[in-house]
Amino acid sequence: MMPKGRVCVAAMLLTLGGVGCRRDNESAVAGEHGAHSQSAAAPAPVAGASGAVEHSGHATPASARSTGELVRAGEASTAPPGGYAAITLDPERARAIGLRTAPVEERTASKLIRTTGVVVLDETRTSHVHAKVRGWVENVIVDFVGKSVSAGAPLCTIYSQEVLAAELEYLSILEQASSTAPLSGTLAGAERQARDQLLSAARRRLALWDVPANEIARLEKTREPRRTFTLDAPRSGIVVAKQALAGMFIDPSVELYLISDVKKLWVLADLYESDLPGVKLGDAATLDIEGLSGMPVPATVAFLPPTVEEVTRTLKVRFNLDNPDGAIRPGAFATVEMKVDLGRTLAVPEAAVIHAGRQAIVFVADGQRLEPRSVRLGALVDGYYGVDTGLARGEAVAVGAQFLIDSESRLRATSGKGPSHGGH
Repeated sequence: MMPKGRVCVAAMLLTLGGVGCRRDNESAVAGEHGAHSQSAAAPAPVAGASGAVEHSGHATPASARSTGELVRAGEASTAPPGGYAAITLDPERARAIGLRTAPVEERTASKLIRTTGVVVLDETRTSHVHAKVRGWVENVIVDFVGKSVSAGAPLCTIYSQEVLAAELEYLSILEQASSTAPLSGTLAGAERQARDQLLSAARRRLALWDVPANEIARLEKTREPRRTFTLDAPRSGIVVAKQALAGMFIDPSVELYLISDVKKLWVLADLYESDLPGVKLGDAATLDIEGLSGMPVPATVAFLPPTVEEVTRTLKVRFNLDNPDGAIRPGAFATVEMKVDLGRTLAVPEAAVIHAGRQAIVFVADGQRLEPRSVRLGALVDGYYGVDTGLARGEAVAVGAQFLIDSESRLRATSGKGPSHGGH
């Protein structure tokens, strides 16, 4: 049996423990009830007109305001380009970021093309002189570059075993024809025709080897072959290049002379692909050629090549050039200027265009709404892009702050958020 004193102490401890437990439970319940009461009584966050989020009367800036207060508008009337969405812009913020608008208008476009070129020989007035037989150069008559020659003038003499054998054969046929008794009988006509065909074939062979006609006539008259024959100039002009040397062995692959009429020349100028639109045959140009004391020479576009050079990505545009006094020399450097008329076209400022990969984007302004639109551009002339498709005359496009509106439009497109204000 427990002593009386110990019973009293145990009863007191039990009483105190019960009170403590009750107080702990009451505190927990009170805390939970207080939390629910506070949640029900606290006001919900409200987006103010300024775009800030207000909590119990205190405004804090929205975290999405980093791109100049640009917020998404409703869906555009036409589908925006991929990765872009329409946005709206508060007028006050538009002024703050320096956003302006410019009208889409028609402009008469022209551009000045300035490029370089080289004076070259007119290929239609140039001849490459080759011997058509194997042999040796005996005597060089035209013996220096730059000498003027006339068509048919002798250039050099050539010894060829083939030509000499053909001349002897021709003389043999002539002798046989002249020494034969007059033909008679039923076969006389056929024999006479065969003899004439042999003479004609021998004469034609000599002509095809470039033996001059006067040499063939002399051979028929004198019946005396020559060891050499003369190679004549095929055209009048200037000897531009010469390889013929006395005693030199040659074959048909060796170019002996290059003769050109330098009173007509060409200028080949490099035209980049981007400058090609608008350039056409007959367009006027002025050529500033080195060595002419800065005197401009008028010319016109005579030829546009059908292909682009793969290495330089240019076209060799050809200009015909008159050179009656020979003052212009092939190989001279030329500066070419030409004004190209591109006609009337819709145009927008260069600053309105955002180049996004392969597409060009402009933002069409309609009140506070900015609608992204893909356009196809023409040439860039004097700070304005021609517009082929995507815009209409009278519309307005955003100019300035392009980085901000581009970033916000992309952000809205990727976030998928609906219309909101203040960046939410």
